[in-house]
Amino acid sequence: MEKILAQLNIDAMVFGAIVASIVLAFVLVVVIFSVRYKGQYEKIADLGERLKEREEKILLLEESLREVQILNATQLQEIGQYQDLEARYKAEKAKVEEQLALAKERIDTQREKIADLEAKKAELEAHLHNTRENLAKANEEIENVRKRNEFWVEQLSELRTKYEAIKSKLRKYEG
Repeated sequence: MEKILAQLNIDAMVFGAIVASIVLAFVLVVVIFSVRYKGQYEKIADLGERLKEREEKILLLEESLREVQILNATQLQEIGQYQDLEARYKAEKAKVEEQLALAKERIDTQREKIADLEAKKAELEAHLHNTRENLAKANEEIENVRKRNEFWVEQLSELRTKYEAIKSKLRKYEG
């Protein structure tokens, strides 16, 4: 080091004074800056505390966000289940409506059959009425024929009796 000082032509005391001056200047600068920026250091410390508080708030918000996301996922799942239920309801409703339409169609068909059967019943009742009238007329005619037959049987019986009487008289005369 002496060689370096010798080359620079600087005495050790001068060098010590320069170093002391530089150290003193540095300390002075540090003191000035520390005094000058003490308020800013306090602000920085305050801002650090605020930053920590905000970080805590951010952590709370992130936790809340996770809870909300969980709730959203749950709600989305419930919405999916609701949509599934709604789809099943619509499918069942469509089936029921289809069955209702088929039932109405069957009812209409049955009503048509009933109307046809009632028309046939009316025809059969009319035919039955005509048949009864014809039967009554036929029974009346049969009764009339029976009465005529009875009359002719009586007439025939009387004629036989007369014939037998005439025959027996003829035998008496011939005999």
